[in-house]
Amino acid sequence: MNRRHLLRAAGLAGITSTAVGGLNSSAHAAEQAKPLDVANASTPQDFGAVADGVADDTGPIQKAIDAQRERQNKIVYFPPGTYRITKTLVVPDAESAGGGHFNRLVLAGAGTMGSRTSIIDVDFDGTAMEVRAPLAAVRGLAFVAPPSLKNTVGLRIARDPAAQPPNTDDMDATVTECTFIEFYTAVRQVGRGLVFTNNLVAVGDVGLEISWPTSGVGGDGVHVLPYGMRKWLIEGNHFHSMGTAIITSGADAHNFRGAVIANNVLDIGKRLFTGGIINSTFAGNVVENGTGGGVVTVTAGGTNLTFSGNILGGGDPGGGARPPHAIEFRPEAKAHNVTITGNGFNWIEGSPVYFGGAVSDSTVSSNSFENWNLLKEERWSAVRINGDAEGVAVMANAFGDNPVDASPPVRVIGKVTGSTIVGNTFRNAAGVLYAETVGDGNYIERRGAGANKHELTANKDGALVVRSTSTGTPDVGSDAYGSFVAASDQTAGAGPGVKGGVRVVPANESGAGAVELLCATNSTNGVASLRVDINGLVPTADNARDVGSAEKRVRTVYAHNLLLATVAAADLPEPKPGALAMVNDSSDNPVLAISDGKGWRHLPLGDLI
Repeated sequence: MNRRHLLRAAGLAGITSTAVGGLNSSAHAAEQAKPLDVANASTPQDFGAVADGVADDTGPIQKAIDAQRERQNKIVYFPPGTYRITKTLVVPDAESAGGGHFNRLVLAGAGTMGSRTSIIDVDFDGTAMEVRAPLAAVRGLAFVAPPSLKNTVGLRIARDPAAQPPNTDDMDATVTECTFIEFYTAVRQVGRGLVFTNNLVAVGDVGLEISWPTSGVGGDGVHVLPYGMRKWLIEGNHFHSMGTAIITSGADAHNFRGAVIANNVLDIGKRLFTGGIINSTFAGNVVENGTGGGVVTVTAGGTNLTFSGNILGGGDPGGGARPPHAIEFRPEAKAHNVTITGNGFNWIEGSPVYFGGAVSDSTVSSNSFENWNLLKEERWSAVRINGDAEGVAVMANAFGDNPVDASPPVRVIGKVTGSTIVGNTFRNAAGVLYAETVGDGNYIERRGAGANKHELTANKDGALVVRSTSTGTPDVGSDAYGSFVAASDQTAGAGPGVKGGVRVVPANESGAGAVELLCATNSTNGVASLRVDINGLVPTADNARDVGSAEKRVRTVYAHNLLLATVAAADLPEPKPGALAMVNDSSDNPVLAISDGKGWRHLPLGDLI
């Protein structure tokens, strides 16, 4: 017996003579299972159902559903057993036919995949149940179909377009604690509003397909597109061996909004979601062995989406399938105001986060990337944007090893503007970013190989600002504004202390700034050697700083109003060839002096100009 046969038979294994002995008494069955209050509920057994998996119970089940038109409780209860059906069951849309609150019908079983299972055995290639009544609920039923059929649908939830008024958009159905096995499509909903929680969907192609009606939409304002296609709680479901767990389809799929897709598990499947979506969140989902496309693929819409706390990926070396991407935005989607944070991505063939077009005002932060770019191609990065990136923040991610060392973890096939890429950890000799063009207003940090080397890529308007928070009157010369220094922590060799850098200090009590160039001497750490303030470039000690050197000379100096300070003859330095100075002559008048290397000589002065 293979896994498919085992799953299909699991619901039957616990059905014993004890479990079905009292099927003719709905009160006795309710007393044993007690899944909910089924007082005054109708049961298929009330109308002759056998529930032995052999007899055709289609007619009795339909009669039990139809009987609820005249009852107050609006519950059809299926005691444990296997109900074989040979054609589609219909929950009619009775809103316009005097049915009162008939549309709040509940179809309830005793539970799924256990010893008290209520099974609907679908013995034909078609739809098991048409739920046309809005506000209907299906709870605790197991739907089982023949394997490998292309037309099987467990539940089709859609209003009756022939009803008057049709209101085909207004559904608000609930499907909870149910099982669907071997259906090509487990649940197909047309219209707004669905609670789909705590279900098991196994061995099929599509778990849940959602679309908008093509006609018969009633109301106005919030009832019509674009806002009409809203209200979806898809949570706590287990999808096993599925092609795609959730699909939004049709020309209006880009309006699918207001969805919470949370805490679902997909194992041995292909995709968790594909289709159009906006204004929604994916949180706490776990996908193993994804393949065949992006685990989450956004084909339309794409704005105001949050992905948080998900674990998305493929199988490890012994686990099988790997997807090309974890989160994928197709080129047709507009990726705007997207937040991807706190997720784990693992065993991905290409880029875990892949944008097929431009991205704006979006954040990728605090995610963990491991075992990605398994194809070992330079084009794949942890985050790839096939277009311009405007206002994108990539921060505090842990990018695991890229098999291609020269390929950075962030790759933009376009222009980067107004973006921030900082605080990420990665092992890459080529830095954090590859971009075709780096535009204005970016703050990009590069941590190179080897020692802790950081680069800030700052084009126009991208300066690094250190903002002082000191209060009161500044102390002249104090370190009140901020510094950029190179320091050593060595206990030997160079020893500890500031070896050089730049310091900004107050130059006067008004707070005017001066920039000091710090340089270490042979014996002292971090002394100021030159100072730039409103008065110009000022050495910190008289005749202690040179411009140029014996090896690296300043060949030509252009000056206006050159002024040489006058010194006393006794204070002239040792003569060096070509040295100039102003000294006082015997009459105490300043005259120009030049050195030939042996001594200092007055130059004859001409007439007054």
